[in-house]
Order: sequence, then structure tokens, then C-alpha cells
Amino acid sequence: MKKILLMVVAAIMVTMNMNAQEQGEFSYKTRFGGALSTFTNNSDAKSKLGLEWSFGADYMFTNNFGLSLEIHHEYLGAKYKETNKRVSVDYVGVPLQAKFYIVPWLAVQAGPQISFLLRGRYNGNKEHMGVKVRDGFKPVEFAVPVGLSFEPQIGSYGDRLLIDFRYRLGLSKANKEPYRNEDIRNSAFILTVGYLTDFFN
Repeated sequence: MKKILLMVVAAIMVTMNMNAQEQGEFSYKTRFGGALSTFTNNSDAKSKLGLEWSFGADYMFTNNFGLSLEIHHEYLGAKYKETNKRVSVDYVGVPLQAKFYIVPWLAVQAGPQISFLLRGRYNGNKEHMGVKVRDGFKPVEFAVPVGLSFEPQIGSYGDRLLIDFRYRLGLSKANKEPYRNEDIRNSAFILTVGYLTDFFN
């Protein structure tokens, strides 16, 4: 039993060493998943599920530090407790995140993000009571995503599975006019799965 445990530990250590990223390495990635979003500073709002997908690139300045630039589509918004109605707002987000690798296959990431409003919907409809939902939201919004990136190697050429978990903290208010004297902000927990590979395998 001890020999088996030692063999398993040795295999894990070898795998971790193989997963190490190298200085100067350029990688591209794509990921897809879901977001549990809501409006903060809004007493009536509760969470709703939405989709999330993105593509981007990473560059390693050292073996433990790199930058990640992405373009992704966010389906955010919230449900309302009293009426159970749903407001959905879609954005194109551009986050620039610093990545610090705790171990070769696990990184802590954080950085600024700018998002551009695409559309707004109320329970699937673009308009509600004669007012376009999109017109009630600002065209540009700022946020800070923070989270973890789990990147185990799945091939012999540097290909890696990508499991990304992050919390998206809205910094600027999302609505143009206060709703019940509240300046709402977008907030979301995001979980995605994807694929990361080197440009020059």
C-alpha cells in the first residue's frame, strides 16, 4: 500500500513539473460556461443564470507570472423577488488580468475589465411598458474579475484543460438613472471550461 501511495505521489509530482509554463511562452485559449449574476445595491434583485463564452491569449513574462487578455460575451442581469420577472443585459467584455501561478497548474488571476453593452431584455422582450430596456443602462461599464485558473496538461505538446472560476465585481454603476434611489452594479460568479494551447507547438 505504501509503495502504491509513493508511486501516485511521484506521478503527481512529474505531472506538475510537465505542466510548468515557460518564460516567453505565448498561448491562446477559448472557454465556455455559465454565470450566476445579479444587481448589487438593489434590494429586490436575486440571482439568475446566464451563458458566458470567450477567447483570448496569455503571455508569460516569467515562469510564474503572466498576463491574460480576453474578449468575451457576458449574459448578465437579475430576477426580481416580488414579481419573479427577469432583466437580462448582454455585454462584450475585455478583461486584462495578471496571473500568478501558485503551482505550475494553478493560477490566481485579477485585473481590470471594460464592458460594452449590447442589448437589454425584460423576460425575453426588448421593450417593457414602452421603454427599451437597453436605454436604461449605460453603454460602458467597468469591473474587476478575480479568481482561479486550473490548467492541468492534457497532451504532450503543452495543451491544457482550462477550468476557470472568477467573481466579477462591478465598479461603475450600470443604470443611467437610479432605480428606487439605488445605483445598481453588475455582479456575477462565473464558471467556465475550456482549452489552452501554445501558439508554437
